[in-house]
Amino acid sequence: MSRFIILTFLRRPYSTRDALNRLLVTAAIALAIVGPIFIGRGGGSATEGAGEAFSASLAELAALEEERDTDGASPELDAQIALLRDATQLGYLERDGDAADRGALVPDFRLLDLEGEPHRLSEISGPIVLNFWASWCEPCIEEMPDFEIVSQELRGRVTFVGINDGESLETAREFAYDVTNVSYLVLLDPTKSMTDGPYLLVGRPTTYFIDADGIIRDLRVGIVDINKLRELVGDLIGEEVEAAQDQAAPAEYGDAALSLLDSAAANLTVADGLIQRWRDQPDVLNDPGWQRNVVAQTRAWSDLVEQFQALSPPDLWSDLHDGVADALAQLANAAGPLLRDAVDAQDAGGMQIAASLYDSFRQTYDREADQLAGVIQTQ
Repeated sequence: MSRFIILTFLRRPYSTRDALNRLLVTAAIALAIVGPIFIGRGGGSATEGAGEAFSASLAELAALEEERDTDGASPELDAQIALLRDATQLGYLERDGDAADRGALVPDFRLLDLEGEPHRLSEISGPIVLNFWASWCEPCIEEMPDFEIVSQELRGRVTFVGINDGESLETAREFAYDVTNVSYLVLLDPTKSMTDGPYLLVGRPTTYFIDADGIIRDLRVGIVDINKLRELVGDLIGEEVEAAQDQAAPAEYGDAALSLLDSAAANLTVADGLIQRWRDQPDVLNDPGWQRNVVAQTRAWSDLVEQFQALSPPDLWSDLHDGVADALAQLANAAGPLLRDAVDAQDAGGMQIAASLYDSFRQTYDREADQLAGVIQTQ
């Protein structure tokens, strides 16, 4: 419930902003500040939390470089290394004529998102709102829920990108997922390669408004409230951006969604216990009663997916709804069959793989479910 309390007073217009809770969190944020708004704090490695595919590319690059050092260079080997270096380079990617200023070509970069996947700015199509933020920056945290609202209102016509400036993956995830509860793309720059490089910020937050050709049309230093944000994005796309008229969930949808989320939480809690029992007592894999319980829980996931997909969310909430449905589908269609196969075959190795996959998908589901439930409960 702590996530929902935080969302209640941070996320407009979904809440009444309880003054006491707001004061407490404001004080917590103030205690986290290690300097004035112009000063950041270091986070660690640029590859922290890298996903499996990106980590595999880094490992392949290291192996090829070792092969070249051991066996000598060749045109084919050098070409492979050059391609992998280009594909795995993180940070600033220089282009002629780029500058972090109005009217200039926006400086390009590649950074990892909070799930460890790489994203290159120049490969994002369409207009972009690029926002630099940090957890110690109170105005940053204040404006992010408004950025989420406008991002949802535009429904993909403009891509919102937040760059966490100089903090660890753990901190960035906590404030992006739990405190501000945003669903737009958040990238991690723990080494401050952007703000110590091409983006020499005057202060934080700083927001760039970039057109479809990569030209910076406007930039703002300091907090951008929701009305000004709509105006600036409207200028960027050449049309007025209006607030969504109906942001509340119909009562029947909210009640049904929360009921299903409660059912899923109960089911997954039982599944957690069964998997943990196997980890503590590997021999339970041979226990028929334990086997039946595991299979029953995985079968229930498919029913939950069908029931959730049958609900009709309001348009503004369709992305949140689909996120939950997709996460449930991952559990039902990927982790579930692997768990059943491992149980049927009493295969410890297969169980290890299936349980790890379950843990990963469970984390994704929890995040998506918390976002949707938080919005519903603050109506």
